[in-house]
Amino acid sequence: VLIGAVSPSQLMGGKLLGNVAGSMVIFLLYGCGGLFVLDQQNLMSSLPMSVIPWFIIFQILGVLFFSSIFLVVGASVNELKEAQSLLLPVWLMLMAPVMVWFVAVRDPNGIVATTLSFFPPSCPMTMVLRLASGTTVPAWQPALGAVVMLLSTSFMVYLAGRIYRVGLLRTDGVRSMLQLLRRASSRG
Repeated sequence: VLIGAVSPSQLMGGKLLGNVAGSMVIFLLYGCGGLFVLDQQNLMSSLPMSVIPWFIIFQILGVLFFSSIFLVVGASVNELKEAQSLLLPVWLMLMAPVMVWFVAVRDPNGIVATTLSFFPPSCPMTMVLRLASGTTVPAWQPALGAVVMLLSTSFMVYLAGRIYRVGLLRTDGVRSMLQLLRRASSRG
């Protein structure tokens, strides 16, 4: 009934929102715990309050984007065992920003940090690092970064819906990135 009532993109979007809601509960618990500890240690003055709204926005956008990537992988396979070959490139792409965060801390307004601020996998972390560094980041950059993240997430949800629609009646899972790209571009 559900498959006949909604489009594949709507189904994937609903799954994504449920995943993000669960993640936000955990985020809220950790955030409240962190604020409590800072208050108990009298360190609230060291917390840059102007960064908190951007941190929350980019946390939500990051969870949306990363979850949408896993939606694409999940929509393309029938069993967890089949997903293993697809997850290595995904994990490498998601871990790459962690490997270069020191560049954003060392030179927050440099070309590398600024470029990484608009690349979807690294945007949430890099933009918040740049904003918290104490240097002045032009106001249009966090706003543009948020728009890039929203557009990238929308594209990934659309892609997951296409892959799900194409693979709905198929019994074979996707075993390689090439097969995933073929299924995403398929008309059937």
